[in-house]
Amino acid sequence: MKTSLYLKISILVAGILIIGGAMGKAIMADEHHSRQRHHIENEDQDRAHSRQKDDEGNETAGQMAAWLLAAANLTVVLSLLIKWINRFKSLDSGIKTALLKFNRSQKKLLMPIHYWLNPLVFIILLWHWGASCCRSTALPEWGFIILVIIMGIGILLKFKLSPKFLRKGIYQIHTQPYALIALVTLVTIGHFLMD
Repeated sequence: MKTSLYLKISILVAGILIIGGAMGKAIMADEHHSRQRHHIENEDQDRAHSRQKDDEGNETAGQMAAWLLAAANLTVVLSLLIKWINRFKSLDSGIKTALLKFNRSQKKLLMPIHYWLNPLVFIILLWHWGASCCRSTALPEWGFIILVIIMGIGILLKFKLSPKFLRKGIYQIHTQPYALIALVTLVTIGHFLMD
């Protein structure tokens, strides 16, 4: 019951963000055509061209962050996939047991990578954000905020910085797939709108 509520809320938020982003893009396109009709002076054209160049940002940092984020969270994606397969598919109990053993093994092997690469991703994303200047959409920044929140919660869990009675709730928030889905959706749509 709770899962369907979270799913409905996530779909609603994603829909609002997509519509809002599309409307923002349409408004900006309309403004662009309006300016062209009024013969923008050379100085204004130079400034507009400079802003467009700034919107591209530092592509190298963005690519590095994307690949490292994927590598750092491979264990999370594998774990979610295995849990989903075990939950929704009618499989032989031997296969389910084998999948659970594989899941434990991959977590043991890949979780240290998750712990070390994600902070590196954060640093690279700061570099990418600092080198970028996007006036066309704020969706990537919203994705960045979600990432910072997820990482902050992860740090609280890893180093046991929260009170013991809150850890279960914090763990449930950190391991919700909807935050990851929202993050990827915001960043993807935001970068799509920038291009």
